[in-house]
Amino acid sequence: MQPAELRLALTALKELEQRDQAIMRQWQMRIERADYEAALAERRYQECDPANRLVAGSLERRWNEALLRIEQIKTESAQFESQKARVATQEQKAKVLALARDLPRLWRASTTQAKDRKRMLRLIILDITVEKLPDRQQLVLHVRWQGGACTDTTVNLPKPVAEAIRYPAAVVERVRELSRRLSDPQIVAHLNQEGQRSPHGIPFTLAMIKWVRYKYAIPQICLTRPDEFSVRQVANRMEVSVHVVYYWIGRSIVQARKLDGRGSWWITLTAAKEQELSDWVRNSGHLQPQHANIQL
Repeated sequence: MQPAELRLALTALKELEQRDQAIMRQWQMRIERADYEAALAERRYQECDPANRLVAGSLERRWNEALLRIEQIKTESAQFESQKARVATQEQKAKVLALARDLPRLWRASTTQAKDRKRMLRLIILDITVEKLPDRQQLVLHVRWQGGACTDTTVNLPKPVAEAIRYPAAVVERVRELSRRLSDPQIVAHLNQEGQRSPHGIPFTLAMIKWVRYKYAIPQICLTRPDEFSVRQVANRMEVSVHVVYYWIGRSIVQARKLDGRGSWWITLTAAKEQELSDWVRNSGHLQPQHANIQL
């Protein structure tokens, strides 16, 4: 047996005995109080005028009740004193010492309550000195045990809220790398496919990627090609309204796409296609150049 375990067992025995002694003292005080009240009732009865039968009868009844209360308290006190659960015999002390030899099992037992574990710690630990390590999110606990032994335990401090939800550097660099060749929605799909998760443990969303790019100044690549133009740009070049351009898109007269399937239309306009559209506008009977709508 280790010294700490012996001290724990012996202190536990001492506490149990002191507890019983304190309870017995309370019973004794109750008996003394009941004796005093019975003596007071008797004195009042003796001092009463016998001619006053009603008062004498009432005082006599109170005296009898006080005597019965003394007997009841003494009986209850005797029952408590005879209880077998009190640590008094050598066999019971041996059982407690046996428990001290298996302190880990006692600590992990489902029947051991948290308050009992705290009492156990207070019995075997003398004091604890806490040291904060400079420039590190760690504490060192210098534990001094009963008997003089000392142990040091390093504890990691929880991260601040702002740091706990901060995106890891590896994720930021991954977004930076993917941003050179993919759009934001494509980055979201790529990261989720890789099994990456946000600091909250949930899949990435488009808003998260936009925030990472904004927070860490990651530029977004230009996803349009040199031969692609917006609807407004094509309308100005062809001197038509934007409704005509949308008509061309709907009839597949021009090749158009939306970036990642969302947003505005981008139209591929080669020199040959531009000449074709110019001839269409010039030879059409109902399409007239929209000079007034041209915005330079």
